[in-house]
Amino acid sequence: MNEDNNNNFILVDEDKPKEKKWKKIIKILLVVAIVCSFAMNGYVFYNIITSSDDTTTSVSNKGTVKKVNYDVKTDTTSVVDKVSDSVVGVVVYQNTSNNIFGFNDSSSSSESQSGSGSGVVYDQTGKYTYIITNHHVIDGANKVQVVFSNGEYVDAEVVGSDEYSDVAILRCQPSFDVSVIDLGDSNLLDKGETVLAIGSPLGIQYSGTVTQGIVSATDRTVSVDLNDDKVDDWDMNVIQTDAAINPGNSGGALVNMKGELVGITNMKFSDESVEGMGFAIPINDVMTVAEQIRTNGKVSHPVIGISSVSLNDYSSYELQRYGVKVSVDEGIYVVKLTSDGAASKAGIQQGDVIVKLDGKDITTYKSFLTALYSHKAGDKVKVVVNRSGTEKTIEVTLQEK
Repeated sequence: MNEDNNNNFILVDEDKPKEKKWKKIIKILLVVAIVCSFAMNGYVFYNIITSSDDTTTSVSNKGTVKKVNYDVKTDTTSVVDKVSDSVVGVVVYQNTSNNIFGFNDSSSSSESQSGSGSGVVYDQTGKYTYIITNHHVIDGANKVQVVFSNGEYVDAEVVGSDEYSDVAILRCQPSFDVSVIDLGDSNLLDKGETVLAIGSPLGIQYSGTVTQGIVSATDRTVSVDLNDDKVDDWDMNVIQTDAAINPGNSGGALVNMKGELVGITNMKFSDESVEGMGFAIPINDVMTVAEQIRTNGKVSHPVIGISSVSLNDYSSYELQRYGVKVSVDEGIYVVKLTSDGAASKAGIQQGDVIVKLDGKDITTYKSFLTALYSHKAGDKVKVVVNRSGTEKTIEVTLQEK
């Protein structure tokens, strides 16, 4: 019995003690893995919530954490930041009087806003801040105010303006610091170069509006009607751009990607079937006019001393009806001579037809003005007139307007 009891062993597999050991190790490893996982997720979460606005955090497949920076600044935004405070709104006012029973009551007249445009601060000398805008923006105004980027309205004085170049100079005395724009060189512009147009399209409420485009042409000639008679009077040399230009942009800035002023926006092609044809006056031309205005209060244009009409504007029937007898179809017909004027002193007569001025063919009133205004007062020019079928060359010394 004792032997049997001694031999009644409970057999135990020799691997069982090892199995318990490995299970314990596996459990420990699982716990460590879970703890590490929580630690890693916590680290990533911490970096996400504590990172700056312009950074994000990404984790690679190997668990490496990288910060990726996103910079929203571009050349365009840098230029806008640089020049925006130099571009202002221009508000113009005209006197209005009450009309009572068909009579104007001047005693009850008042000033009311008649329009608005844009302008550019280009100089600050002494107590005055000087601003460029367009002549057509301030033409006929009784009062002008400049609206700066901080929203302040400041009364401005019109130093002078010129309808042919469409340039006007204002000056004012703001009680705060202003930003003066850097002047560029419009002669260095290239076709295809990126430019920005900044102004107040459709009113002061949209001041500081920025549009982007390219230079479509650097030396474009555009015919303009100066007196609203639907006849072109003048050829303007302008920069063409496809940057959007709308009413209210007139007088605003056209800048290059250095933040330099290269043009003053002044018009667009208004045909509904055409898009992307805006124009700006080259800054080099603007500054030539600005210097004259600041020195003399006006731009000096030469005059020849005649009243005239273009033969192109009248039919042969109309000319015959008015008693005009000419042997040419094109040219400038001299209707009247100014007493002591340049033409009268040189020997030009009433009824003469000017067909050439300083070697340039004169076919329209526009071509006449373009040729005349390429000179200055005091210049001697050769004028070819047709007098009763015979051409005569007469030297004329131009006078100041």
